[in-house]
Amino acid sequence: MTIQQIQANDVTATYRALFRTDEPHPTRLRSVLTGVTEGKLFTDDPLNPTWGIVQESFDGCIYLGGTPEPATIVSVIANLRRECMVLAPLWLNDPRRDLLPNAVGEESFSIDFYDRPLGEGLVPYLHAVPADCTIRRADRELIMRTEWGPGDVDHHGGLDAWEQQCICFCLLRGEEILSEASVGPGVDRLREPGVFTQEAHRGKGYGTLVAAHLIHHLEALGESTYWSCDSENYASAGIGRKLGYRVEKGFRVLAWSKVS
Repeated sequence: MTIQQIQANDVTATYRALFRTDEPHPTRLRSVLTGVTEGKLFTDDPLNPTWGIVQESFDGCIYLGGTPEPATIVSVIANLRRECMVLAPLWLNDPRRDLLPNAVGEESFSIDFYDRPLGEGLVPYLHAVPADCTIRRADRELIMRTEWGPGDVDHHGGLDAWEQQCICFCLLRGEEILSEASVGPGVDRLREPGVFTQEAHRGKGYGTLVAAHLIHHLEALGESTYWSCDSENYASAGIGRKLGYRVEKGFRVLAWSKVS
């Protein structure tokens, strides 16, 4: 069993072709394969690969390409678990589930929302900002006061890199951040927005409102989006439906915890 770790600049067209283009969380795989974000890449032969395994570094999701043997997958997962939790998102009918280790720490279910008609359906939310609130695109000062911003800035290597790759919009009342919607780097002009609303302000539609402003901005730039959330996160799933995504695809997420 040969397992070699390669770098992003070693990725060839042949290696990229091993992977499906319709995986759950599609931008996470593509961003590593194209060197947009950090991750780990494994194969049997960098020049003539028959299989590949990619892990994106933000959430630890792994993706299988080609025909890795179950023993190879077990070995790669075991090594990755020494540094972080390992997640494997798979469509519900994906036969590759049988290749993965049976000793799963946790199994959950999520939904990806696709196919939002560009430029449509957002106007009601764009004009729904409460009179005592404002929508503001986050700058270097504001992003560090958001819930997710400091972690995103650290993950992307600092404020300069964050400004170049990421976008965040905030709903504020005075200087208080009520809700935020953000995206990381895009791949093939596709991005995955995420939203966070402070607990005291949930249930008021603020997440939908701020996400609509972010998506409106992205679509004006010629980009498209997809929405993703846990299947039991009914509030987030509701936002995805309100924002007009027309296709929903459920998938399972297998999780193996970090080995201390």
